[in-house]
Amino acid sequence: MGFLGRLFGMYTPEERVARARAFLEKGEPNEARIELEGLDQPDAVAVHGQACEALVQLNLDEAIARFTAQDEDGAREHLEMAQAFGATRDQLREVRRQAREIRDEERRRIEAEQPAEVVEQEGDDPLWSLPPGDPRVRFAMLVESYPPALRERLAALGKDFAAAVLLKEDGQAAQAWDALSVWVEQEPAARLERAKAALAANQWAKAASDLATFGDALGHQRVGGLHTSVTLAQLWTRMGRVEDALELVTTELARDPQDLALRGTHAQLLEVAGRLEEAERVTQQTLEQAPRDMGLYRLLGRIRLRRDDRMGAMQALEGSLRVGKCETPGKCGYQPPDPDALRMLARLYLEDRIDPKRARQLLELLGAVAQQPTWDDAYLAALQARNDGQDTTQLVTELRAQVGPGDPRRALVDQAFAAQLTG
Repeated sequence: MGFLGRLFGMYTPEERVARARAFLEKGEPNEARIELEGLDQPDAVAVHGQACEALVQLNLDEAIARFTAQDEDGAREHLEMAQAFGATRDQLREVRRQAREIRDEERRRIEAEQPAEVVEQEGDDPLWSLPPGDPRVRFAMLVESYPPALRERLAALGKDFAAAVLLKEDGQAAQAWDALSVWVEQEPAARLERAKAALAANQWAKAASDLATFGDALGHQRVGGLHTSVTLAQLWTRMGRVEDALELVTTELARDPQDLALRGTHAQLLEVAGRLEEAERVTQQTLEQAPRDMGLYRLLGRIRLRRDDRMGAMQALEGSLRVGKCETPGKCGYQPPDPDALRMLARLYLEDRIDPKRARQLLELLGAVAQQPTWDDAYLAALQARNDGQDTTQLVTELRAQVGPGDPRRALVDQAFAAQLTG
């Protein structure tokens, strides 16, 4: 009830501070942080700071553990979370330093276990025979999952290029972009790394330009976990070039029709372009190939809602919850419920006054998985209060005050509470 309690104002600020302190004592800093969101009293701010400090340390420790386990992606995710909770630059730099030491130690262990002649490599991959401190060793680990031809082109650019790429990995994205600019004219493959630096620096236009040139020169391709055409299409969409993004993805799909990232992006772009019937068909076809992709269920629900097929939207969103129930926590394949899908589904039940018991179940489930209450959660709380026959005047006033006249959320409120607003 903590989540709903905050939404309905069931706890006083003093009680919320006390609850937050109790969460901290139990070793649950994230619950403490969430409990204090929106409070600005000095004692609340102090406890909130303690919770964030604890979350920073937890995520830094977990990042080091992930680096030790050679889970680079997981480690980076925890570094990002630590930064979001207020980690200082020095704290992040220290973890990255420890990560380098862990990589170097692993390199030395591997070299010590190999026969001497293996260290003196001849042939395709001389990077692995370099001293552990050479930046090309770290660079080689970064590009290990790249397509072989691309990896070789980048490795041939040498030590200074590797050092420039590593600037981004060390949190210096803008400096990396400048340093990599030396190589982009002589080697089009270098534009991929400069685009990644631009992405890290939130320079969307620069990243899109480099990815487009890279694709023209070498062909769009999957590079590790990134598909260059998907990323470019997303950037163009952000920049308002939806038709260009659609044309690009359609062309790439003709070359690789089974790539799920391309197919999912195609469906999303069709929705953005307002081609809802096509978007629904493509989403359903993609779901047949990826039946556990919660994002596709959410997309299908959103498309059907825009087509005014509210029951169809509910069926799609309920389907995403059944995916989560297929496994149990701790078992391979388990996926927690998607908060955004839960919000959309609860909204439909509450707006249409369908199955009050199910609506309450969804709100409780949302409270268990949501990180912190949002405007949408306050809207759901107001709908629940309306359906329970409570006075929602204050709730509706606050909801409308938080969004401008042109915001579609204002229209949602006006429609759901029309009787009250005109009464």
